[in-house]
Amino acid sequence: MELRNFSKPVVIGGVGGSGTRVVAEIVEKLGFYIGDDLNPARDNLWFLMLFKRPRWYSKSRHDSEKIFRGLSLFSNSMVHTKKPAWSELIFLIQATLEIAISGHNHKGDGRGSWPFIRAWNMLKMKRKTLLNYTGWGWKEPNTHIFLEFLAEYFKHLKYIHTIRNGLDMAFSKNQQQLYNWGPMFGVKPPKSKTDEPAASLKYWVMSNKRVLEIGEKLGDEKFLVVNFDKLCLSPRSEVHRIVSFLNIKPSAENLEITLNIPKKPTSLGRFRAHNIGQFDPADLCALEALGFSSTTSNS
Repeated sequence: MELRNFSKPVVIGGVGGSGTRVVAEIVEKLGFYIGDDLNPARDNLWFLMLFKRPRWYSKSRHDSEKIFRGLSLFSNSMVHTKKPAWSELIFLIQATLEIAISGHNHKGDGRGSWPFIRAWNMLKMKRKTLLNYTGWGWKEPNTHIFLEFLAEYFKHLKYIHTIRNGLDMAFSKNQQQLYNWGPMFGVKPPKSKTDEPAASLKYWVMSNKRVLEIGEKLGDEKFLVVNFDKLCLSPRSEVHRIVSFLNIKPSAENLEITLNIPKKPTSLGRFRAHNIGQFDPADLCALEALGFSSTTSNS
């Protein structure tokens, strides 16, 4: 990959469970390199290990140099431009040890050998030819937390934010971001599973409002919102929006392949089977303002 493309990554993020995997598969089929060390959800495990560390971030969020050091390590490893500097190696060691001891979520996932495997993969990665790719980037839902830093570090960033009905999200089993980042938005971790949906919706509202405010400043060339519900129900129009945003001209064959990726999930509208009286009315109003319905009627 030519160095002129180094500052032009395509980045995909969103609240966990919002359909980022589908968008990542579309972007990948459109010819973008999104990494080799991925999980089945297409999460970039290098970014996850380096940055999905709430305690570290709470101490570092006002020190952009620390964040940029991690981004330099990550991006240089992804596009294989140069070997890590000593300061970047220290960053890698600290991240590896923290995850090995504490894990990367409230359940402690990632403890043990997992981060050492990621670190080894980063260090042993050989330079590869990326000239056959349209561009590069990655998908990791937690990237939205770092959007301001990403936009400053990568001058020509293209960020795709996937958003899904917050009420459906509230009843998802994937609540990692709520526990990891909720306190950053003033959302206390729920004391019980019964309290989880209301806390989840509040986090959804607060985090998405923040991202949309940042996106408004970035402008349409750098920021795109993909409504997951619309993507599944009207894939042709939404995929064309993604293609237009990326400013590419895929072959008819590749375009047709991407149109077949989005599928309507059985969980679409699952909130209708629950009592929405448990939610803060202000959060329901915010949900409506963001373009999603809170009605439990199927009509």
